Amino acid sequence: MRKTFERFLLLGCIALGAVQVKAQSLADMQQDFALIRREVGNLRLEVEQLRRENDALKQKVSAIESSSAGADLVKAQVSGARAEMNAKNEALKKEIIEQVKKEMESMARQTNANMQKLASAIDSRPQAAMPVSFSDDYPKTGIPYVVQSGDTLGKIARKYSSQVRWIQDANKIADPNRGLRVGDKIFIPQK
Repeated sequence: MRKTFERFLLLGCIALGAVQVKAQSLADMQQDFALIRREVGNLRLEVEQLRRENDALKQKVSAIESSSAGADLVKAQVSGARAEMNAKNEALKKEIIEQVKKEMESMARQTNANMQKLASAIDSRPQAAMPVSFSDDYPKTGIPYVVQSGDTLGKIARKYSSQVRWIQDANKIADPNRGLRVGDKIFIPQK
């Protein structure tokens, strides 16, 4: 009974460790998502600032286009300013997309690593092999018995004034919970 208690205690400790790993992994993921939100917010601010600059340039272009002096020169300047503005916008857009892509890939790698850690912690089970040894220290007198549906070693031992350990040792039953099958013939030691 003490070994059974120790096994349950060991399984409980392992389960607690898995829960702690899961909680830490979730906390790490929450921090990573907060960082991404912050970075996206910064990128939004930069885009908004560029939009304002773009609007200011458009107003200047409109003002220059509306003035009548040097129409050809103005048109050339406007055309050059538009081309420069479009080139800057495209370069900035590519830079922002590349930065977001790198952040997302980094987050995906971290999330996958955390999920793998979590899965391995949950799936890990104790692999300790329980030594099976049988004793010859049981009464050699007793009765034969055919296992019936619903029988357990405990029920049989009580019914025939025997002990579970004696029945296990006499019949070499390693696992008292799974060692019986209906129709099996076993020996029940009795004093």
